[in-house]
Amino acid sequence: MKKITKTLVAILLISILSMASITSFASEQEITPRLSHTGVANFSFSATANGGYFDVTYYGYDSFVRADLTVKIEKQFLFFFWTEVATWSASNTDIDGDFYDTIPLDGSGTYRATFTLKVTGNDGTVDTIPDVIEDSY
Repeated sequence: MKKITKTLVAILLISILSMASITSFASEQEITPRLSHTGVANFSFSATANGGYFDVTYYGYDSFVRADLTVKIEKQFLFFFWTEVATWSASNTDIDGDFYDTIPLDGSGTYRATFTLKVTGNDGTVDTIPDVIEDSY
């Protein structure tokens, strides 16, 4: 009876460990959304003493109509919390375009730029491309 119990416990533990390893492997995989109106979008953010500089470039497909960008800049405090420093938004109708600006920052520290690029197509659908970049100075 002890041998059967030990065997069942061993099988149960192996099963649990196998499921845990499969779950962690699946969570590491990044799923890239299919974009209908945008080929590529690149985001960059740099925090410096002269301000927070960001640059977003995109390359649209033939169905491209308009690109709308919103950038939210936040500063970290107390290790886990963020406070909003600025919000910036603009639109562009160039099929291949870019957005860039420098936003004044509130002293040295860790900053986070949250980007939301929405690209509208001629059929009315929207590609939403988010990105988050942290930088410190």
